[in-house]
Amino acid sequence: MRFAIYCFVVVVFAVSGFGQSAGTGLFEQPERLELTGWAEPNPNVEPTSSTFLTASFYPIGWSRDGKFAYLIEPPDEACGCYFAEIVIQDMVNDKVVWSERYTSELLEDPDSENLNTYWAANQKKFSTKLNEFGVIASSQFDLLGPTVGYGNDVFTPAVKVNVETDNDLEVIGDVTVRLDSKRRGSKLIHRDIYKKGEISGFRNAMIAGSLRSPFEARIAVVILEEHRGWEGPPNTTSIKVAGASLTTGFRR
Repeated sequence: MRFAIYCFVVVVFAVSGFGQSAGTGLFEQPERLELTGWAEPNPNVEPTSSTFLTASFYPIGWSRDGKFAYLIEPPDEACGCYFAEIVIQDMVNDKVVWSERYTSELLEDPDSENLNTYWAANQKKFSTKLNEFGVIASSQFDLLGPTVGYGNDVFTPAVKVNVETDNDLEVIGDVTVRLDSKRRGSKLIHRDIYKKGEISGFRNAMIAGSLRSPFEARIAVVILEEHRGWEGPPNTTSIKVAGASLTTGFRR
């Protein structure tokens, strides 16, 4: 009888301990990952024409089939609101398979809504979606850059900005991100095209680092963009993510 009880306890412990990877567990609130470049100005200095209102990045986890989940807090220019977006993105084809954006009402108290309150109110719903897509949470993410080492190779993501602007909100041109391999060659992993008449306010882009999947030879490249402030300086930053295999698709 004691042996049967012991076996039952062991099974319950195993299920609860690994329930999240089995698709049933609650996900803890993610931690902010500090990015490189424009993303990390001095928080004690007021933004100016040479600094930025910055977005914040919170990686959540990977699935075994190449999906990457993360949360972004866009900057608040003048709304006095709290903004957040949670994303599950397939790093094989860069398709966003699920996302949800949130904008609060005008906050009389800026501290009344934040990631703590947002995650607490939505933890069960978010966990259901993350488990549905097989995402497994990680407690630690190593931001790699400017290069990524894997096997006997070294990979370098690089962004090229080729745009013209009217110094307002209209931009014409394109932005490309390539992944260069020391052994295999190079490949295009991301491209944005800006057409005449479209409103974007795009100004510049840089690579803020890369995150490697713990399950396969694949990375998520974090792209940091600068956009014109809606009413002028200070400008803002936004974050995009592009996936790339470290073994296929390269050409010399």
